[in-house]
Amino acid sequence: MSRAPRTIVAAGVACLLAVTLTPSAASGSGHGDEARSAWVPGVPTQLVVNTDGGAPILNRDDYVTGTLTLDGVTHPLEIKGRGNSTWNFPKKPYKVKLGEDAALVGTTPQEDWVLLANAADRSALRTHTAFAVADRTRMSWTPQSRFVELVLNDASQGMYQLTEQVEVKPGRVDIPDDAYLLEINERFVRDGDRGFRTVRRRTPIVFKDPDDPTRGDIIRVRRHVQAFEKALYGKRFTDRKRGYRPYVDLGSFIDWYLVEELFRNQDSNFFSSVYVRWTPGGKLEMGPVWDFDLSAGTGFRRSTPPRGWHTRLGRHWIARMMKDPAFAARVKQRWTTLRPRIDRIISQLPAAATPLRATAEADWALWHAGTELVAGSKHAESFDGEVAFLQDWLSQRVAWMSNPEAGFVRGFTSVPERARVLRPRVRLLGQHAEPVTVGYQVVGGTATAGADYELSAGTLVFEPGRSVRSIPITLVDDREREDRETIKVKLQPTPGVIVGSPARLTVKIAANDRR
Repeated sequence: MSRAPRTIVAAGVACLLAVTLTPSAASGSGHGDEARSAWVPGVPTQLVVNTDGGAPILNRDDYVTGTLTLDGVTHPLEIKGRGNSTWNFPKKPYKVKLGEDAALVGTTPQEDWVLLANAADRSALRTHTAFAVADRTRMSWTPQSRFVELVLNDASQGMYQLTEQVEVKPGRVDIPDDAYLLEINERFVRDGDRGFRTVRRRTPIVFKDPDDPTRGDIIRVRRHVQAFEKALYGKRFTDRKRGYRPYVDLGSFIDWYLVEELFRNQDSNFFSSVYVRWTPGGKLEMGPVWDFDLSAGTGFRRSTPPRGWHTRLGRHWIARMMKDPAFAARVKQRWTTLRPRIDRIISQLPAAATPLRATAEADWALWHAGTELVAGSKHAESFDGEVAFLQDWLSQRVAWMSNPEAGFVRGFTSVPERARVLRPRVRLLGQHAEPVTVGYQVVGGTATAGADYELSAGTLVFEPGRSVRSIPITLVDDREREDRETIKVKLQPTPGVIVGSPARLTVKIAANDRR
């Protein structure tokens, strides 16, 4: 869409609960748990779409006209397919544009809505649950949704999740007129979206609003994002003034990351549906969250375990930020704060499944019985079994992410070559009532063990209440003329401890020019 004037509404209007208890009423607003505690959905209502002349919905480009009837009210509509890989599944997702604004979910009338098929999610609850978790964080807006039975031209299509669309509007992504809603999407060229790749990291930045940016828009955003990446991947990236921190809203980055990492969302590692907001003169903000069908044990053509990092690895900006010990500590502290809210939601998953059961089992008979609609998505032989799998997987994930987390205080140090004992520090984040051990070993470098340094694989013991220990590395001054050398040390996971960031230490021994 082209950029149009937008009205700024009061803070909190856009923070309504992700799912409603009844078909037409939102369950609350604001950031208090009391206002948003009721995330259990209501019984799915029938949503009837009749296209003019019974015309089929053939693709994601061409709208078909017709009517939509929900809660006894009929609306004129246009409808088309949506999604990327999800459009190729037998059960199709749809984009709906109403002839007049209506509050299909919540209380704010809107024109654009999405019908998520959840074809890869046999429990149908992954996105719903992730929205509920996100709605209890500091992110400014999370889509509201409700479950419906879609009847298309007199044929039931099964259970769908009717949700708000991620778009810039009052009551949705509510940002100033000169702000930008951006998406990181690896497929933007194929999808025909306007965007660019950054020079330093080749990050694919797409314009969602405005979706027809001017040359000035592109130059402005490109300069800012590339300046941010230069600071983030520079040598002084941890500096409070010269590093990455002046560019980012830490609260939104941390909370967005924790929701995505909790669910191990496949798309979150800078593949697609990663949304970023920026107002010129302000900071980059992460969010909203979106699209969790391939998460929480389900990946594309594979299953995923509840242990192991995903979002924080590789090319993601978060991967670099986690090498800043101060940022890593804030992430761990925030996780400790959020965990009780997450535990409460996970404990309520069976209750959330109960009102869906009849419609979900009919959906199973239509799409899932005796087959695997999406490879890697089958974890049980029934709807209740899939819900139990999801609850168990998330419980294990929470327990794993709550373990004490070991990381170097600094991931890099540079020293002159002279005889000395170097003592790089390892910090343990999180509480531990019993002694815990952390392993370490040399994993590379150009320096020669025995000749340039002395260090063998070993372990550090952290007694209760102790959070910092050091690794003794003996440097040898052989007084021979040598070039710069390096030693690379890696922390090793042990039972009850996870390796965080920085997980590796690089020691640079300066060149020795003495004859």
